[in-house]
Amino acid sequence: MITEANDIRLPSEFSGSAQFTLFTRYDDPRVAGWENKWIFSWKVQQLHPWFPANEIKVHKHFWPLLNDAFSALKKYGLYNEIKSCHRCYQLAQLPDSPVLSVHSWGAAIDLNAKDNPLGSVGAWSEGFIKIMSDNGIYSGQNWTGNKEPMHFAMVDG
Repeated sequence: MITEANDIRLPSEFSGSAQFTLFTRYDDPRVAGWENKWIFSWKVQQLHPWFPANEIKVHKHFWPLLNDAFSALKKYGLYNEIKSCHRCYQLAQLPDSPVLSVHSWGAAIDLNAKDNPLGSVGAWSEGFIKIMSDNGIYSGQNWTGNKEPMHFAMVDG
């Protein structure tokens, strides 16, 4: 990928629009010291005892969005739609691709993977998706093309 502004050749690992955004804001998550700078170990159940995981590793700019969304889900009685948490921060590539997953930046979380598999329409209520969206979190359930309804992220993709 070549950016018009700088005419810089970008490695294929960052060629998705979400990956490009994260790379330009936060650098390469594979470099030494990156995790210590950007990843936060959030003890979720201290604020949200109903959440299925005690602690998750997440980008320090993503956790406030999740915290606000989780508070709103509790307020409106929709928190019980979350039954499981499968991954958040994990250095990984997209399937059959050199492109890094958004999870590599800790900028995404997968919830209820069993009920919301890749390619399905998703099992989340409209209210749940609206709360996530209202708090700046993108839902894979709303993607055009191949949907990934388990996936919620601070960038679209």
